[in-house]
Amino acid sequence: MKIPYYECNSNGNTFIILYPFSVSKVLSPKFIQEICKSYGSEKVDGLILIRNKNKLFSIDYYNNDGSWETFCLNGTVCSSKILLENKINIKKIITGSGKCNINFLKNNKIKIELNNPYTMKFDKNNLKWRNSHLVFESYLIDHFECFYIYSGAKHVVIKSRDDILFNDNKLLEKKLKKIRYNKLFLPDGVNVNIYKIINNNTIQVKTYEKGVESMMKSCSSGSLACAFHHYHNLKSKAIKIINDGGESEIFFKNNKSEFISNGNIKYKGELNI
Repeated sequence: MKIPYYECNSNGNTFIILYPFSVSKVLSPKFIQEICKSYGSEKVDGLILIRNKNKLFSIDYYNNDGSWETFCLNGTVCSSKILLENKINIKKIITGSGKCNINFLKNNKIKIELNNPYTMKFDKNNLKWRNSHLVFESYLIDHFECFYIYSGAKHVVIKSRDDILFNDNKLLEKKLKKIRYNKLFLPDGVNVNIYKIINNNTIQVKTYEKGVESMMKSCSSGSLACAFHHYHNLKSKAIKIINDGGESEIFFKNNKSEFISNGNIKYKGELNI
């Protein structure tokens, strides 16, 4: 069976996206890996399936190793872009972590509105979710002060205190990877982010992503987690994000976050399922 696919990019994050996807067959991790290796013009970070049930659109996101993940913010931007390309002006989309509201802005920008992140904690070595948006408990892991934040996916956030390390991508990858595999986060692991303050309204973010197992050009749910930490430290409600793959904006309003970026469709084709 042939299904249309798109190669789409947002902030340096590249995806293969299948739409419309109405196949009942479960895609194996091996098959997902093959799609990610074979159908992109550059390194593909993940596969996204867009489903439509009674005009309610939902997405499933898979890392390029075939593992399912709750949420991908850049992937949500790209999925919204593809639906708009198909003349579907959606207002909301369902992800593995809940509903996102969608607004299409001028200059090809897309605004994703979602619930604010929240902090998480450990209790007797068992992970617990804390529904407080204000209390940040830190954990000293491999000499880094780490904060555990849920922003649709699970993230460790580190505020950079060493510009030399922050700018040394090879050494930084080694250190963040070690935290990703720390026993505290077994069996699922965790995404690890480090951010540098440029000014009160601008941060630069770097991410090691589980499931892709490398430093990313961008991971916007990780950037959202970092912006949330920065926001509560300095009360900057509008924050510009700088990633290696591009720039985006985040606004905090009451208990909601607004993420503004764009998506670029590079190619459309068909593949066999």
